[in-house]
Amino acid sequence: MNETPQQAAKIVQQRLLLYFKPQRQQRYRIDVVNNSYGQTYNFFLDLQAPRQRERSIPLHRLQVYQLTYLETVLKLLRQTTQLTFNFINFADQRWPERQSLIGRGN
Repeated sequence: MNETPQQAAKIVQQRLLLYFKPQRQQRYRIDVVNNSYGQTYNFFLDLQAPRQRERSIPLHRLQVYQLTYLETVLKLLRQTTQLTFNFINFADQRWPERQSLIGRGN
């Protein structure tokens, strides 16, 4: 049974709240990785404090491998967070609704 986009966004948001602890001079972003071999989309919280190594914490894996589904999940997440989204391994793919390149000003 597949989860709805609302359920997926809620899981990512709940896990984000567990790990996101705002601190001065620390950089935060959400990495969205296209795993084309496993046909999933993976979400990670990427953290980097000054003079420390970058850390990546897994948040969730979307089992539904459709760009329209991912686009809906991201719309819901953007309503609850202002963190930057970084898109990895989406070479020359376009969003179904807007037809803009993924990762370019999104």
